[in-house]
Amino acid sequence: MIFFVLLLSFLLRLPMLGGSFWMDEAAQALESTRPLSQQLEIAQDFQPPLLHLLTHFGLYFGQSEWWLRLIGALIPALVTIFFAYKIAEKLFGHSVALLSSLLLATSSLHIFYSQELRPYSLPAMFAMLATWQVLHLIEKKSRAKWPFIIFSILGLYSSYLYPFMLAAHLSFLWSKKHTWRQLFGLIWPITIAFGLWLPKFLQQLQVGQTLRIDMPGWDEVVSLTPLRTTLLLPVKFLFGVLDVEISTFYVASSLLLAGISGYLLYRLSRQSATRQALLTFFLLLIWPILLAWLVSLFVPVLQAKRVLMLLPFFYMLLSYLIVQGAKLHKKLAILMASVLLSIQIYGITSYWSKPALQRENWRSLMDELDARFPQATMAVFSFDDAFAPWRWYQGEQIPYIATGSFYANNLPDPQQTLSKTADFQQVLLFDYLRDLTDPDDVLPATLGTLGFVEIGAIDYHNIGFVRIYQRTN
Repeated sequence: MIFFVLLLSFLLRLPMLGGSFWMDEAAQALESTRPLSQQLEIAQDFQPPLLHLLTHFGLYFGQSEWWLRLIGALIPALVTIFFAYKIAEKLFGHSVALLSSLLLATSSLHIFYSQELRPYSLPAMFAMLATWQVLHLIEKKSRAKWPFIIFSILGLYSSYLYPFMLAAHLSFLWSKKHTWRQLFGLIWPITIAFGLWLPKFLQQLQVGQTLRIDMPGWDEVVSLTPLRTTLLLPVKFLFGVLDVEISTFYVASSLLLAGISGYLLYRLSRQSATRQALLTFFLLLIWPILLAWLVSLFVPVLQAKRVLMLLPFFYMLLSYLIVQGAKLHKKLAILMASVLLSIQIYGITSYWSKPALQRENWRSLMDELDARFPQATMAVFSFDDAFAPWRWYQGEQIPYIATGSFYANNLPDPQQTLSKTADFQQVLLFDYLRDLTDPDDVLPATLGTLGFVEIGAIDYHNIGFVRIYQRTN
């Protein structure tokens, strides 16, 4: 059965696998095109280097979006689903394993990030591989020590939120009577291996702090407040890519699932076997979320995509309630499973059919701009350079100006910055990110003083307006 689940997982992740890169993916791809000697110079990207290296070597064989996403996200996603099944089978039995793997396979959130060239699917894979080795360590199989250490190191080099997963693993081992000496034997090589990256990590922190100063409001973009994150995390895990709003569907399905889950949890918690299972879920799911939430009080890090590694345990918990709850109240368990699968199907079809839920289609936008505008046109970006998707897809076909600043109000002389537009009849001004980089509309006002008037705009889902300015004199 797991073969058919994996086949279904693969097929569900093929549509839009070759779609346009969005901003961060294009930046990832561009950085990976640099020479190997420069692949560790990633101060501007607050991520560890493993995906950069993997993408760099992948580029030796092709630059297609589907290919880079295949090696950086899709294959890790399939490995995640397989080992999530194996873990659930060993801990909770075959029925829970099969249902949880099916829910993970059909999760629109997991499908979305199985198709994204960013470090979300990759650390999730290492989390499952390391958890599998944890189960072997509990069985006193000492040969699992070094695989666990290696997978943990690779996880740390994939995501800066992986330490929360590592803490969960160590806590789980400690609950299974592993001594402090045994835990130290696991920790010290992991610490030394990741310590080699510490100077680069501190450099990234410094650059990130500079960005927050240069671009007011950036914190609100990269993360929500800790309270909102806590409330939205299970909702995002459940509804995936869907834009959750106050409606009959979302309210009714949420209340129904919460009510059934609470009832089954209450009834099952009276059983000693269930209490042991709940301890497992606390250590592998709730505990790392709590740790991430505590860190988010000081540094905004907690988002569903960043803790995608916990999604398999979320579905294991729901599947455990359904399978065990069926022994107490079969109709309720069937209803809960039906609602969950209905949400999954609705999420997948919505993702495939609604452009607003998909990635920024820069490739199509670049093709349209090339077709519509002559050589006497210049693009203007309120950013430190041309946007990464522009450089990935456009090259030098349309000349551009970038303000060179993350905040237009800091420009000493905006007219001087845009002075090169004097040689062109039309200007394309991108609204993308301008609510952060140019909230006071410095650039539109400056173009007006240089003799340009806005004559129209091109609107693309998730990219926003590309405003068209024409010279009047």
